[in-house]
Amino acid sequence: MTKVKEKRSTRAPKGPVRMLEAELLELRRDLRATLRAYAARLEVHLAEGTAVVAASKDADDLPREQLHRIRDLTMMVRNRKVKPEKGRRKDLRKLDSLIEELQLFAQKGNGSAN
Repeated sequence: MTKVKEKRSTRAPKGPVRMLEAELLELRRDLRATLRAYAARLEVHLAEGTAVVAASKDADDLPREQLHRIRDLTMMVRNRKVKPEKGRRKDLRKLDSLIEELQLFAQKGNGSAN
């Protein structure tokens, strides 16, 4: 006995339950794509900030203000309180804020206006 492959219909599913089910599948795809893009953006910003920090290793050449900023950033990163296993929005916001602060530091360190 051979199984016949079922063709996928390109027209809209019949009935409100099937329509909602189809929309929920699309929502899941959108969620996953959005999460991937969001995480990728944060990873890029974190990598940029890390590169700027790594490039400014010699503390003797840094202005006092920049040294204070580095100390402040170090304390902020060290004292972060997130619980990744819970997957909460507030933890994402905290991480996003930390990375944004690092990016602002990196932009000032590079002399960028953005």
